[in-house]
Amino acid sequence: MSADWPDGRRSVPPPAGIPAPGSTAGPPASPHSKRGAKAIVAALVLVLLIVFVIRNSQRVSVDFIVTQGHFRLIWVIVICSILGGVVGYLLGRPPKRTRHQRSDGDLPRE
Repeated sequence: MSADWPDGRRSVPPPAGIPAPGSTAGPPASPHSKRGAKAIVAALVLVLLIVFVIRNSQRVSVDFIVTQGHFRLIWVIVICSILGGVVGYLLGRPPKRTRHQRSDGDLPRE
């Protein structure tokens, strides 16, 4: 091999105007555009959930451990969705110690 041939141990910057391999061609997405995209996806999921609930309005038997009840399927779905969201939020948030460190001004390490 030639002395000036690039290999895995040497890094040669790409010529001006050509993006490096593996990089995105455009500017990085701002946090606001990511938040907007997440809001759109959440709204679509909510619309699908509402349509699903409205289409399932018949009465169903729900067997609790001790007793049994008859409810509209709409309410069973809504209550289970709310409970699932609460549990997901509680399990997905960082521990208290991490939240207190961030509120003190410490930046998370990467």
